[in-house]
Amino acid sequence: MRVFLTSLALALALLTACGGALGSEAGGGEVEEVDEGDAMAPPTPLTLPSLDVDRDSLSEGMLFGWELAEESFDFDRPPAPPSGATDDYQAWADEELATWIERKTTTVSAARGELDQAAEESLRQRIIAGALVGLMYESIGRALRSLPVPATIQTDREIAEVFRSILVSQARPYFGFATRAYDACRQNALGGPAGMRHWSDYCAARKDYLPVDE
Repeated sequence: MRVFLTSLALALALLTACGGALGSEAGGGEVEEVDEGDAMAPPTPLTLPSLDVDRDSLSEGMLFGWELAEESFDFDRPPAPPSGATDDYQAWADEELATWIERKTTTVSAARGELDQAAEESLRQRIIAGALVGLMYESIGRALRSLPVPATIQTDREIAEVFRSILVSQARPYFGFATRAYDACRQNALGGPAGMRHWSDYCAARKDYLPVDE
């Protein structure tokens, strides 16, 4: 992610040279309530479909990986500075944003390690692990892609597009990881326990809901 912050710094330098300011962050605030199995809701484990067994009946490794996955969603992306000044924004990116990225990706990596091992223990756990991994990577991708963009997008479209393209390109690998995880979940659910077949539709829908590069 250090490459991302360097690219962001270059874009901000362009904005500063042109006297640009930064717009406010789209969205934000508390996450709306979501329903179980809602594949169109923001990525969170709360949207997972119902299980055909009690969660406590899963292996210890699976439960631990699931807990780590849930923990990764506790790290809210820090809000951008309200001033809109590029110097303030760069300081925020170098400190608060960088710290958030490090904590988020470290927790996601730890969760994936546990989930990958648990997935080898049963087909049911393989289905769940695929969905959780997809949600974690989708969450990172959406958080990066939705970072505040320059307010000069209407007056200096070329520079704004450079800034936007950096966000899109840095989010792309995470959406790629999410795509593969959702695909694995979908395929495993099709041949898995009868009570888990609806997970196939969920993972297929989440994959289709992923952003497409402009």
